[in-house]
Amino acid sequence: MKQAFIILSHKNPQQLCRLLNRLQHPAIDFYIHLDAKSDINEWQAAMNIPRVYFIEKRVNVTWAGYGTIQAALNGIAAIVESGYQYSFLHLISAQDYPLVHVEQLYGFFNANNGQQFLDILSAEELQRVITKITSYHFEDLQLPGKYRLTALINKILPKRRHPLGLEVYGGSLWWSLTQECAAACLSYIRSHPELERFYKYTWGGDEFIFQTVIMNSPFKDSVRNNYRRYIDWSEGKAHPKTFGMNDLDKILASGQLLGRKFDLEKAPDLLDKIDAAAGY
Repeated sequence: MKQAFIILSHKNPQQLCRLLNRLQHPAIDFYIHLDAKSDINEWQAAMNIPRVYFIEKRVNVTWAGYGTIQAALNGIAAIVESGYQYSFLHLISAQDYPLVHVEQLYGFFNANNGQQFLDILSAEELQRVITKITSYHFEDLQLPGKYRLTALINKILPKRRHPLGLEVYGGSLWWSLTQECAAACLSYIRSHPELERFYKYTWGGDEFIFQTVIMNSPFKDSVRNNYRRYIDWSEGKAHPKTFGMNDLDKILASGQLLGRKFDLEKAPDLLDKIDAAAGY
């Protein structure tokens, strides 16, 4: 059965090409969402790689804004509208990279058909970040004094409540879902516009919306709380660590299938070492 990657990309065409070439497999297709701010003419080399499709509906992605959610949904929609059937859809960024041979990655998911590989925060972890959605945030708006205005609004208005009475779940944006599950998420969000209205005024709402929809659906019973990615949050920042050569041993010992994040310009030799360990 075929699998597909939805790849969110905004910079460094050369790194995207390397990622696509490393994931080449006759049963894997690629759907690329290129940030609307990027010049598509610079990405011709990626377009020429086999089984690569660039998503026509491009959105302007602002960090922590709603655009990331919309880009992921547009990727799912492009696959649904293609008419192709896949056992798994993998959402990754162009700064991700496989940590194992593509045959091992493909084989793992092929052997676990019907499961959803999703990151789910514990109740304690969720409470530490819940203000990302219970407070108002305006990341997509370019307004002078935006953060002072945000603080004032949150001081005056009560905490926001999630629509539809859904129990809230959170975790990483990145996932590997069956096509049925991903398509169900798309259909549910499209048919409940109040979700878009709510998440447009969150910070990093992409870390909540898919988990919340899935964990309040029949797909909940097929969720495995291990998204098979190695990501290092040890620096305590709002974004994960960008790996360097000194991270190689931890990366290879992680036992995971994919890692993020990498920067080809800053540590080109690191990807060579990972490829060698994977058997290329």
